[in-house]
Amino acid sequence: MRRAGAGSLLLVLTVLGGCKSAPAPLTDADKTAAQTMMTAMGTAAGASDVAGMVAPYASDAMLMPPAMPAFHGADQIRQFYQGMMGAKVNLTLNQQTADGAGDFMYTSGTYHYAEQPPATGTEDGKYLMVFKRQADATWKIVAESWSPNAPPAPAPAPVKTAVKRRGR
Repeated sequence: MRRAGAGSLLLVLTVLGGCKSAPAPLTDADKTAAQTMMTAMGTAAGASDVAGMVAPYASDAMLMPPAMPAFHGADQIRQFYQGMMGAKVNLTLNQQTADGAGDFMYTSGTYHYAEQPPATGTEDGKYLMVFKRQADATWKIVAESWSPNAPPAPAPAPVKTAVKRRGR
């Protein structure tokens, strides 16, 4: 009987040892870290600071802009932002949601993008970012996507050219 009790205890301990506890919920500091990164990205965009735009991304991050293929890794993301920095811009990111658990967090919100001078173009839309806590306890963006609120402008109508017919 004693042997059966020890075996049962060993079985219970083995099962309990294999169970993992639920990931810790996010703290207010985690959510604030994401908002701080959004503010820094807006400031970097306004200063045409490509390094500042890329700094929040993990080295293996994925960026999925609208109507374009995905960009994988910090080098491709850097090239994407370098291509955007030809114009002076104002970028405002408004975080509306931050949630997650453990080492993952997502944020969503709205953005306003305006090229300078103002007459050259503006865009309002929404974004979704996924963050992963790094080994040094900092957060980095591992995936991002956004889309404008307005549908894309229609393609211009093809120009019809008159065809001259030669006499028959």
